[in-house]
Amino acid sequence: MPTNRLRCAAACILLPLLASLVACGGAGGGNSSTNTTATATSTTPTTAAPTAAPTVNLALSASKASVNSPVTLSWSSTDATSCNSSGSWSGGQAARGSQSITPAAGGQFSYTLACTGAGGTTARTAVLTVPMPVLATSYENKNDIALDDPKLPNLQDIPGVTLESGEQNLGQRGMAFADFLQEGAFSAITASTFYKNAFPGSNPLKWPDSPAKLYFLRKDASGKWTDVTNQLIKTPSERTICVSPGFIEIADMNKDGRPDAVISCTGPDFTINGVFDDSSLQYAVLSQPDGSYRVVMLAVPSIYAHQVALADIDGDGNVDILSVDTGRFRTPIVLWGNGDGTIRVDATRFPSDMSQKAIYGIRAIPINGKINVVVSGNPTGAQAGPPASNEYGTKVLQYIGGKFEVVKDLSAGIPKVSSTGLTYALALDAIYKGGYYYFLRVNGDYTGSAIVKTDAATGASTLLTEVVRGNTSDTSGVLKLTSANNFVSQMGNCGPNAIKLTDYFHYQCSFSIPLR
Repeated sequence: MPTNRLRCAAACILLPLLASLVACGGAGGGNSSTNTTATATSTTPTTAAPTAAPTVNLALSASKASVNSPVTLSWSSTDATSCNSSGSWSGGQAARGSQSITPAAGGQFSYTLACTGAGGTTARTAVLTVPMPVLATSYENKNDIALDDPKLPNLQDIPGVTLESGEQNLGQRGMAFADFLQEGAFSAITASTFYKNAFPGSNPLKWPDSPAKLYFLRKDASGKWTDVTNQLIKTPSERTICVSPGFIEIADMNKDGRPDAVISCTGPDFTINGVFDDSSLQYAVLSQPDGSYRVVMLAVPSIYAHQVALADIDGDGNVDILSVDTGRFRTPIVLWGNGDGTIRVDATRFPSDMSQKAIYGIRAIPINGKINVVVSGNPTGAQAGPPASNEYGTKVLQYIGGKFEVVKDLSAGIPKVSSTGLTYALALDAIYKGGYYYFLRVNGDYTGSAIVKTDAATGASTLLTEVVRGNTSDTSGVLKLTSANNFVSQMGNCGPNAIKLTDYFHYQCSFSIPLR
């Protein structure tokens, strides 16, 4: 059996060798008809899927709402372990929920919800716009709104405005502020005046002699006033109004919840061909269903409406217009509101002894649930020239039993300033605070102005501040009490030059007098 043992030994040696050669890629050279290749298999490590970032859905039931009208804020989130709110709400929130929101004031309110999970943080924001509300009277729409800087720049400093031939500037006092764009912020209505030498030889001082032009302005994100008139007035020709727009007052004349404006208008304030007639037609600016405004002529004959005031006098729910008039009717008049922007003229409601009097100031001030109408002229002896029979002091009236009755005469308390010898009589504006009237008064020829504090019960008065300028045009006639209890002037033409001591309007554009 030796041969078998040798064969077995050879096999035991050759078989491992062949297995080794096959593993290394083959056993022969060119005589082999088949190449055998061994392939190595590698395994890629498994990577876990990324963790999803949280999802956040946040929505308001309405993006715009009026004051005291509730809206619902709803939200939901997935893949979040916590949610926190910020902006106009705060604190931790559940992953899903809703909340009723009732805005108490106008403005823009941002609600942000940020939810955090293993995949990071996701935030969403919803914005609620609440238009600034229109208050009941023109007094409140000037004095009770949250606006502490009621000033406008020079017209030529407003981007995009190109002055027309003869266009002068904005009137100092012909402006008012309200949320005309319904965006939760105050915009402005104002007008520029024109001198075109329409009456050669009659107007050496270049007073306005041609119809004025209406503007709507708003502040942009940088705080600059911009012209938005074309957004709100669709018919350009309607921008043309009276020659001398005086005071502009705000109320809701057509009961749609949006601000309307009434402009007190006078004509050329100088003698033309020996005749002095400064009466004028009167204008209102009324909101429309599409968000625009129409300028309408009120159904009243030409009058000298030096000043107007807006309030619901007879309690019928409609805003009425009170106007002085030393022209046609020669007595203060009522333009009863019909609730749709139209009016009815009534010249029979004020006391007969006010007829033929030089009354130029009128304010309707709500005090303890009653409308106190403050009328003002110059009392006897306050200025030289006019006969005493035409003069009138400052009196407070209330509407009682279908007629206006005098409830307080404040004429006697008007002080004469010993240092200057001036008597500040005609009240162009009045603010009531804590039992006192604060009057912005001028002397007879407008060469000086003063803030006079008057006790509403006794009529006793003290002078808070006085400025004598020696010209007739540097008072706006509109006083505003700020949230910090400082009196400032509501004023136009307060451009970059007004901060210079040499500027014509420096004092009125810059003064701030503490309430005391």
